[in-house]
Amino acid sequence: IAENKDFEELAYQVLQSLSQQNVKYVEAFYSPRDFTFRNKKLSACGITESLIKGKKKAFDDFGIRSELVVDIVRDYGPRMGMGLIKELSGYLGRGLIGIGLGGSEKLFPAGLFAKVYQEARDRGFRLTAHAGEAAGAKSIWAALEELGAERIGHGLRAYEDPQLINYLGEKQIPLEMCVVSNIRTQVCKSFEEHPVRNYFKEGLMVTINSDDPTMFDTSITNEYLVLIQKFGFSLEEIRKINFNSIQASFMTDREKDIMKETFNQEWKELTAEYFKKQK
Repeated sequence: IAENKDFEELAYQVLQSLSQQNVKYVEAFYSPRDFTFRNKKLSACGITESLIKGKKKAFDDFGIRSELVVDIVRDYGPRMGMGLIKELSGYLGRGLIGIGLGGSEKLFPAGLFAKVYQEARDRGFRLTAHAGEAAGAKSIWAALEELGAERIGHGLRAYEDPQLINYLGEKQIPLEMCVVSNIRTQVCKSFEEHPVRNYFKEGLMVTINSDDPTMFDTSITNEYLVLIQKFGFSLEEIRKINFNSIQASFMTDREKDIMKETFNQEWKELTAEYFKKQK
């Protein structure tokens, strides 16, 4: 990637790949500062403009809907995060929908970004934050209480605090779980140790995500296959997780209702075809 305009083709190719997996809607994270630090020809606004162009083209060609979530990345610090929020807020409603917080939980705890998240909330950003991946349950509490996060990225180590598990279940706070990524990074040593099955059984709002597919050699299709092959999830449970994903999205309630209707219809058709082939 050498120029801002290269991100248009990048967005298009990513969404084309997702549409081939029958994905209808995606909220995609991007970290503009990772690129602007390496290449001074790039800008956060230029990257965002190009991504929006690419996703519009993908919608026209493939019918896949998408929104952007800007990851301010903990490691760049709150000052840089605040600047990014102010710089990009003009794109809200034009393709940008939310703010995320990746990076090192241990070195840059959530509390450092409380003012950034307050500013983002005031400007109309929807809020999510990675927590409970490399750090423990306290990191998740901090994302919820100090940042006001509506969703938790990963949430892997919530099991360390039974009170937190109860809270996540009662409030139905979505967990953006990334099973293959957790194994690849070894924050979870094996599929047998991964809590996704237990979280689902306990009624937590589990959603399944692919994290960074090219980095971790996975896809959203593969993530669902892993649930079936490694954890014994049934088709009905897979359907429920998809419904969780719709409910956890930053779409409007009306958009969610339409998406649920569309999903139900296609699910019936696909499962009917599947069971017919099994006979």
